[in-house]
Amino acid sequence: MDEDSCRAAGCCWGPVSPNPGNAPWCFFSNRTLQSCTLGGDAKEPFSDEEAAEVLRLFEANLDAEGSGEVMASPDHATGPGGDYYYAWARDGALSMHAYLQTKGAGAEEKMGKWLSWVERSMNQPDPNDVDILVEPKYLIPQGTPYTGGWCRPQNDGPGLRAVTAMAFAAQKPEVAGKVWELVRRNLDWVAANHSSETCDLWEEVRSSDFFWNRYTMRKALILGSKFAASAGKDEARAAKYSTAAKEIEQQLGDHVDASGYVFESTDRRKDTAVIEAFNVGDLEDGLFGPLSTPVVRTLATLSDLFCKSYAVNQQAAAAKTPGVLFGRYEGDSYDGGNPWVLLTASAATLLYRQAQALAKGGSMDADANQVLHQLLGRDVTQQNLLGAGDALLLLMKKYLTNGMHMNEQIDRNDGSLKSAKDLTWNYANVLKAIAARKAAAATETLVI
Repeated sequence: MDEDSCRAAGCCWGPVSPNPGNAPWCFFSNRTLQSCTLGGDAKEPFSDEEAAEVLRLFEANLDAEGSGEVMASPDHATGPGGDYYYAWARDGALSMHAYLQTKGAGAEEKMGKWLSWVERSMNQPDPNDVDILVEPKYLIPQGTPYTGGWCRPQNDGPGLRAVTAMAFAAQKPEVAGKVWELVRRNLDWVAANHSSETCDLWEEVRSSDFFWNRYTMRKALILGSKFAASAGKDEARAAKYSTAAKEIEQQLGDHVDASGYVFESTDRRKDTAVIEAFNVGDLEDGLFGPLSTPVVRTLATLSDLFCKSYAVNQQAAAAKTPGVLFGRYEGDSYDGGNPWVLLTASAATLLYRQAQALAKGGSMDADANQVLHQLLGRDVTQQNLLGAGDALLLLMKKYLTNGMHMNEQIDRNDGSLKSAKDLTWNYANVLKAIAARKAAAATETLVI
């Protein structure tokens, strides 16, 4: 959308912040604004048959060409992104962790192949003048680094790989020794370099202080400290990892904005990468837990942002349909700047986690309760939080036009599917949302 068509639609055109080079964005003015709500009745978004189809499509993208690699998408030519038939370190680790959660013991064969691929990927020279551990993107099936221009390095990969490998060892203890060698090398790097400059989750901007990277690294190091002591019998490394995790933890509080939400970085504040971090990096130890005020305010802030930003959300609000489709960040312009399937699923997962935490007797302060009440338009209960997560997934599902096949994005104006077809990360996050919903629905409300 250009400036003329934006203004002709009665919307506003301008940069989202005064930072030099910040691209203008089209957004609704207050006079045309509809208020979105997440208040919907609980209704399971995916049938068992549909969930099985999502899993089938997901599995088709794993172990690409027998290489052990996870393809981002089978789509070789899509929009401005071009060819998505590559293996990203981050996507692979997140996808295989989701596969473990979904398949359990049935994931063993593909997990073994993925681990073998990770070992191969780590033990080769890097042609791009970065440490091979922070190389983001690999060719399929060769397994060698992509040598074209790209945003490098990306330092979230080592921690995410380690977390997934340790989760596999927890299910299959006999591989713990082999996994320890992989974990040790990756977490040695994280412990020494967690404050290094890196590209963001979306491979567009650089910083040494992204919330996504820090929060997920903290989890990797804390789990790694325990794993070093148990599987590695290495108390010195256990202590080193624990110390590094504490160093990261001391900086996480700096990411809470004065208005209460958690921002990704100083130059990329309102970013759904933070919600993905809440889901991926949580250790259930109280730091940015699902019912904490910063997490609740982040969910509400981003819901409000995307409600105002996308015509599809405004249309839903006008029709009194609950739900909000979530995009990446304020001012996103990639392929038009649209809602993303994987991020809408991530927001739904957070709502389901909130439902489960509340059912288990989790508490909120008055501020968090008020914010959630406004977001839901209803009392904050386990059932109403389930209904809110359902509303997001049902609104997303409305735009699927070919069974459970899911493109990367949903057009912000007409709801058509855009960008990469059959995106693996979509299926991973939808499956995680389905699992989170089942866990929340099965949790009996604690009566105090």
